[in-house]
Amino acid sequence: MAPVEPSQYVPEAPRFETRRAQRRSERKFNRRSSWRPTLNLTSMIDVVFLLLVYFMVATEFKQAEVIERLDLPNRLGAGVVDPFEVPDHPVVITVTSQDTDSRRATVAAGFTIGVEGSFPQPTTPESLTMLLSERRMGGTGGRGLWPEDHPIVLRPAPGTDWEHVVRTFDATARAGYNNISLKSNEG
Repeated sequence: MAPVEPSQYVPEAPRFETRRAQRRSERKFNRRSSWRPTLNLTSMIDVVFLLLVYFMVATEFKQAEVIERLDLPNRLGAGVVDPFEVPDHPVVITVTSQDTDSRRATVAAGFTIGVEGSFPQPTTPESLTMLLSERRMGGTGGRGLWPEDHPIVLRPAPGTDWEHVVRTFDATARAGYNNISLKSNEG
């Protein structure tokens, strides 16, 4: 028979050290479980304000509304009138010398200018220039509907001095129009 070996003796110190290490790890685990993560919002708030400032600076604010004339393709059938089409009727301006007596010099006497239609009537060539340039696209009023090649017809009355007609023609040309014609009043 083999001799029986007595049970191995384990000293108390290592057993005590293992228990102590086990307790320490349990305390660390308990400390970790009571710890909650926090989020530092300071940098996130800085980023949000930087984005806000960027979009405020980069945004283009709407300008005042402007009437734009667009040349769109014809989508309407035959016989249907487009409600947004600007009529291409010519602007008719009549010129009349105030004193048409052939024995007297009428250039110094003055002349009258009349615009056919529901327009304010100009009294001088300068007021005619202002009236026409306000109604020209891109003119001084900025709200005009007539392009610079819109037809304008000057009709001198019989016996009107040519100087008056030329001054009216010059006033119309100063308004920025380039399609100006002369037509007699007789037909």
